[in-house]
Amino acid sequence: MRVGIASLDDNQRVALWESAMELSPAQRAITILAAHLPTVPFDALQRWTLVGRDHALLLAYRSQFGEGIQVEGRCQACDTKTQLAFTVSDLLESSSDTLKAAVYCIGSRDESGNQYKHQHTQASLVDTDVYVPSYYLIAFSGNEYRFRLPTTQDLVLIQASSSSSNNSGGITTKHVCERLLDQASFNDLCAVFADKHSQGSATERTKNEREQQDKGLESEEQKAWTSTLDALEQEMLRIEPLTIVSLNASCPECGAQTQHQFDIGHQYWALLAADVEKQLWDVHILATAYGWSSDAILSMSPARRRQHIAMVIS
Repeated sequence: MRVGIASLDDNQRVALWESAMELSPAQRAITILAAHLPTVPFDALQRWTLVGRDHALLLAYRSQFGEGIQVEGRCQACDTKTQLAFTVSDLLESSSDTLKAAVYCIGSRDESGNQYKHQHTQASLVDTDVYVPSYYLIAFSGNEYRFRLPTTQDLVLIQASSSSSNNSGGITTKHVCERLLDQASFNDLCAVFADKHSQGSATERTKNEREQQDKGLESEEQKAWTSTLDALEQEMLRIEPLTIVSLNASCPECGAQTQHQFDIGHQYWALLAADVEKQLWDVHILATAYGWSSDAILSMSPARRRQHIAMVIS
């Protein structure tokens, strides 16, 4: 399905900030997308792959704030602050050919030819079908298994399971693999690992596992699932490089190289929160002076609002 991603007006941005401020990062990211994609059902957004979600968030960011992105990091060697500057297009260029082909830019005007409120922004059309999970093949020990890219639903369920009072051991790599592999593939791997690590009696195996746990070590089966998850992650990065966005920065003080992971959901929220704070100050000043409503003030053009504020201050 091809849908448009355009910028939000001031009232919509404040409403988004208010509705998402208490949410977890995962749910907040989906709420941001829902604001930019009102025709897409919320539960459908949660079924998108995480990389599809972040790809759409990049387009939403560009429609709202423009191409430029600036983030701050710290050197791992000397803790000096470093500034990283890049563009949305830089990140989109690193995505797979499938995601690149899904985007249709329609420039800075809407479908009626009207200039968008923020002239530095760019609206896009995107084919959201590419965000729906599909299965891929991966080989282990000569056998092929089916897996898919993780979704927001996976992330939420894994986090909920990890924090559950009934799951004191936390989430395991086996649980994660169970989410990503199709049922038949997961069952096959369970059988393979059970056969591989079934030497000795059940009592001896249980004793060995407890000894490993007491020493803070993984059991042989846990090691096998960890290795499986590592292989899945590497294959995901090969299929879709945008799965993890890593940026290298050279320290201006010591010259050391530091790799920073970039989170577009966090970046969008930081800019939105700063922008809304400024707008709420505008509302406070003008509502106090004139008694106007928040909706009326935020519906004004930025130029008119600034002029009224200047008159109040003078």
